[in-house]
Amino acid sequence: MIEPRQITAARALAGWSQTELAERSGLSNAAVQVIEAGKGSPKTESIDLIRKAFEQESVFFTDKGVEVRDTAIYTISGEDWWLDVLDDVYYSLIDQKDAELLLMFSDDRESPKEVNDRIRKIRNAGIKIRQLVKEGNTYLMAPVSEYKWVPKEHFRNRVLLTYGNKVVLCAEDNTKALVVKDKGISDSFKNTFEMLWRGVVPFGPERSTADERF
Repeated sequence: MIEPRQITAARALAGWSQTELAERSGLSNAAVQVIEAGKGSPKTESIDLIRKAFEQESVFFTDKGVEVRDTAIYTISGEDWWLDVLDDVYYSLIDQKDAELLLMFSDDRESPKEVNDRIRKIRNAGIKIRQLVKEGNTYLMAPVSEYKWVPKEHFRNRVLLTYGNKVVLCAEDNTKALVVKDKGISDSFKNTFEMLWRGVVPFGPERSTADERF
């Protein structure tokens, strides 16, 4: 069980007030205050929500305390996992200059209203969004300039998100997402997205300059 002092330390590392922890975890301010004060016996579900909120900020509880990890891998699951992913996008980018969310293989038509509402919230906050969608898709929730089209034979409706120093991959069973927080990996995915956005060069050199001869 997480101890109250660990929650206090985690908030300090994240730079959060109790109010922000409540907002990020979906708990009430009163519940957070009671749990952090060590009063009563908090529900396991409440502790899990607090743990998940901090993990999305790359703050992890350990046996001896709390630590921040520059490289981390964790999952976001639960009934509203997609909304939790988009909330993480919002909180990760809201204070960043020139913030941008890159979406590969997305389809606004397949998303429920709640997901599209979260996308609007992100866009309305001034966060730029670019999307790679299926060839022929004209159901666009933003200016055409924010979209590029992937040939039908290469499109798979398994969304991959890149933002900040994170990459998020959606599981095949559509019940959870795998989050990788690593600047090097994120930069690699951003470069791949940029290559697809601009279009791969459709021709190659006349011959190789490698030592091998064919």
